[in-house]
Amino acid sequence: MHRSLFIAISGMAFALSVHANPTAQLSSLADVEDALGQGVPISVVLDLAKCVPGAGATSPGTVRGGLKIEAYRILADGTLSFADGHATVDRSGQPIWQFLRYQVKPDQAVTFTMDVFSLPSYTRKAEQISYACAVNKGVAFFMN
Repeated sequence: MHRSLFIAISGMAFALSVHANPTAQLSSLADVEDALGQGVPISVVLDLAKCVPGAGATSPGTVRGGLKIEAYRILADGTLSFADGHATVDRSGQPIWQFLRYQVKPDQAVTFTMDVFSLPSYTRKAEQISYACAVNKGVAFFMN
């Protein structure tokens, strides 16, 4: 009986510790790189309404979304680069592949680009679009 009570209390303590440590927002590229270098899982939240439309974008964005950084590179100039690719369906129900790329410069500027391809042919469906954002101004990073 003591062992099952110990297991129950241990489980409760773990559950409480998880809720006692909420997700922490990272305030700079240096903080993001430090966390990634320590193997800490990082989530990215994108709000295109806070970004400036670039190539291929005809109007301010309204999309919000997020991802977890699975793989990344830090380039020689200090740029953090990561991407996400996934299959989904377009508004007409046709299968597409979206490729999203993020480049975070040492000055906190973030370039977000998206390419869309028809499936299963992988032919380009639309021109690449891009947005200029900044750390904590359209793109936010959180430790999980």
